[in-house]
Amino acid sequence: MSCSTFCKIWTAVIPVIPPWKNFDCNGPSKPPMTHNPQLADQLLAASIHEIKNRFGLMFSQLDQLLAALPLDDTLSHNAQQIKSEAEFIGAELVRVLASYKTLEGENIVNADQQFLVDFLEEKVARHANTVRAHDLNLAYDCDEELDGFFDAGIVNIVLDTAIYNAVQEGAKTILLTADQDSEGHALRIQIHDDGPGFPAAMLETDAAAGTGQGRVKADGQSTGLGLYFARRLISQHQEADQAGYVELGASDRLTGACVSLVLPQ
Repeated sequence: MSCSTFCKIWTAVIPVIPPWKNFDCNGPSKPPMTHNPQLADQLLAASIHEIKNRFGLMFSQLDQLLAALPLDDTLSHNAQQIKSEAEFIGAELVRVLASYKTLEGENIVNADQQFLVDFLEEKVARHANTVRAHDLNLAYDCDEELDGFFDAGIVNIVLDTAIYNAVQEGAKTILLTADQDSEGHALRIQIHDDGPGFPAAMLETDAAAGTGQGRVKADGQSTGLGLYFARRLISQHQEADQAGYVELGASDRLTGACVSLVLPQ
């Protein structure tokens, strides 16, 4: 083979030889993996949804088990505490899913007319296990004729979180109230308790947050995410140019804290 012929062949082969840094002795290299944040979020939401469904099944089986077992007062009380905590976890999973939808930009509000005396009575009844497990006095007070338009599912989620937080802070009495401003433009649902109340620093941070987007840290363990997501959910209630909001303060009915949900009508 002449030198000129060899040079022509070599020149033709060189461009198709892959660079050594991409060469894999075990075969062709795989394309680099890409991260899809949206897909990851959807998978997480799907997993949470499945966990929520499993909790529902667990509740049913737990009720059957408790009915079949002869338990003394102490064991029965402990079982009610376990059930109360499990129910709260299930409610929290629902809240996380709802919050995920709002963070995705979805308006998930399905507002309907609600009669507050019926709504609050049902809320108290649904916390029967919480009452038994924590020796809690849970009551409600509102005008029997009061009604309003809001998403019962969303408000239930936020109320559940507020009630649980009050119990965790040591409250033994919780009062749910509802009223409306004189012009009928806003409905207010409040959760009063006889616990230690909100720390002054937390109330100052809450006031400074304004729109409620800031993270509030009440103690060494709280991240403020519960309050953040509650505000995200309540703000989905909109009427004209007004949006719902959450306020923290001192209770004027009991000795502790007060959480107010203000819903435009």
